[in-house]
Amino acid sequence: MDIIEAQVKAQREKKAYALVTLVKAEGSTPRGAGSKLLVFSDGFFYGSIGGGVLEKQVLFDAIKCIKDKEHLLKEYENRAEEALSPCGGKITVFIESHGPATELIICGAGHVGREVVKLGKALDFHITVLDTRDTDLTRDNTKEADNLIICKDFFSGLESLETGPKVFYLICSHSHESDLDALSAALQKEAAYIGMLGSRKKIDTLFGKLREKGYSQEQLAKVRAPVGLDIGGERPAEIALSILSQIQMVRYGATGSSIENKA
Repeated sequence: MDIIEAQVKAQREKKAYALVTLVKAEGSTPRGAGSKLLVFSDGFFYGSIGGGVLEKQVLFDAIKCIKDKEHLLKEYENRAEEALSPCGGKITVFIESHGPATELIICGAGHVGREVVKLGKALDFHITVLDTRDTDLTRDNTKEADNLIICKDFFSGLESLETGPKVFYLICSHSHESDLDALSAALQKEAAYIGMLGSRKKIDTLFGKLREKGYSQEQLAKVRAPVGLDIGGERPAEIALSILSQIQMVRYGATGSSIENKA
């Protein structure tokens, strides 16, 4: 497996890694500029930037960059007297850390769902869309998503997914009943964010039904509904921008306030 294949596989499997690129080489070094090394947090790696003492130092720093989610441009020198070798050299490398993409699960492949997929991909989310309708329009609306799951109902569809605590959920399906199914399942997940599209009247109705099913006020308080930030606009693309703005705010622990008001 070459480095590109290994990188694609890591992204598909949602593994963190660091891509090391040899930017500059001086003196006696076995590899030239452009050589690459793909490093994983357990120390496993593909490729080489020359081996030896310098590569070991780079591996150590690459693993630290993965852990700290940082990039690093650094110069390493291999002095002949320290390496007990007649060869000495100096290299400069750029270490670029890549964490697993943040997951966004969208329940509903309608007009708003379609626009959220488009904008979400531009923001580097790994997007899974669920819908109960298997139509040409459904598939066309989700062609930019990473996964499309056609399920019997949203509750069983979401329940079957193996997800972690840092997943973002958006509920924007085609009916109140479907939204209720999706929200019921999402509330049983350990989520970073749950948002639901709809009017306040609709939300009050669905929340009432969930209370009857035994869901607590504490659970319901986790739901962002009506979803999005108040930035104006009614078209699907504008609603999607409002939703993704709120998701970004939660993703980075920001306030959503105007930047001009920051000190």
